[in-house]
Order: sequence, then structure tokens, then C-alpha cells
Amino acid sequence: MDHYHVIDLIGEGSFGKVYKGRRKCTGQITAMKFIMKHGKSEKDIKNLRQEIEILRQLRHENIIQMLDSFETKTDFCVVTEFAQGELFEILEDDQSLPEEIVQSIAKQLVKALHYLHSNRIIHRDMKPQNILIGSNGTVKLCDFGFARAMSCNTMVLTSIKGTPLYMAPELVQEQPYNHTVDLWSLGVILFELHVGQPPFYTNSIYSLIHHIVKDPVKFPSNISAEFKSFLKVSE
Repeated sequence: MDHYHVIDLIGEGSFGKVYKGRRKCTGQITAMKFIMKHGKSEKDIKNLRQEIEILRQLRHENIIQMLDSFETKTDFCVVTEFAQGELFEILEDDQSLPEEIVQSIAKQLVKALHYLHSNRIIHRDMKPQNILIGSNGTVKLCDFGFARAMSCNTMVLTSIKGTPLYMAPELVQEQPYNHTVDLWSLGVILFELHVGQPPFYTNSIYSLIHHIVKDPVKFPSNISAEFKSFLKVSE
């Protein structure tokens, strides 16, 4: 903490809090994510350290860059570059985006996922809240709280993680899965960006799971043939 000024609280969740910070001497603006140790088992603490090591090794223009990390008696702190805004906020304000804008976002997210999957990492929590937009329009994938490196001899994982609204059928059914669950989530996000809501949308988690597993995606008539074809690939 000696190297940073904490400026403002910018986010809060079950994990802890995120602050806007400034590194002393250099003046660099950062995001500082504090993850509480309280209530976590030794296994949880070990897993958190592993997640931080995963994040530390990642280098890609469309993935939030980790700059530093440290521990206090009560918290882990992960320091990353500061991105301007969440895709979620843009979606809330604009309701839907033109296809050409969605196409630009899609290209960048595909690059980020290709990089992750090439390094045997599944994000597992793809959603608009975990996609940041930089000042120059650069898309940044963030929050690897649920990410997990895939070992060379384990191509499937069976633990259920992530946000149900964006989860693939095999995830909501707690079946073995692999990196393709991220592609499903990507398709759901891109659909929502253009249409204004996800393909399966209900307040009941039981109904939502039923729709995801059983129902085909209904595409609006104003979606171009190219966009529809792209989304079908991610199903």
C-alpha cells in the first residue's frame, strides 16, 4: 500500500471492493481490487494465489493488464490498468448497438478468447460486466475470478461457475465442459448487444435453465445473414 494512493470506490461485490488508485511518483491511474481473506479456507487462499499468478502472466491488448499484486493481513490486492467503462453501462444507456459496432467488439473478444484458450485458460464468467472499454474504443476482458488453467491431461471441468444468464447448456446441467463454454457466452453477449436483451431472458432461474437447455435461439428478422451465421457458430 505504500506505493499507492487510493482515490475512489468504483465497484463492490461479494469478493470485496475495487478502487481507483494512483501509483506514487509515477502518477499512473490504476484499478485496485481488494479481495477479503475473511471467511476463506486455506484451499480458497491457495486458489486465489494461483488465480493471481495466472493473471500476472497474461499479455494481450484485449485483456486487462495486471500491474502489481500484494497481500495485507486482511486482503489480497490486485492492481491492474484502469479502463474507462463497462460494456454493461453502455448497454444500459444505449439499449442496443448497431451491427458494425458489435462486429468491432466481437473481433476483439474473439482475439482475447483465442489467446486465453491457446494458453489453456477458460474464463468461465463471460458477461458484459466483465468487459471494459478503453478511451480509444479498445475492448478489454477482465475479472478472472473464475478463470482456471487447464492442465495438459484435463480437457474438461465439472464445477459450475459463472452467471446463469450467459451460461452454456452443459454448464447449467453441471456436465463436463471445455473452452467452448466461453464461445457460447460470447454469442449470448453479442446477441444482447444488438437485440437489447439476451436470447433467453426470465427472472426464474428454473425457467432460464429450461430455456437454455431445451429451446432454440429465436433470431429477430432485422439481424443480417452474416451476423446470424456467426452467432450460430457460437451456439
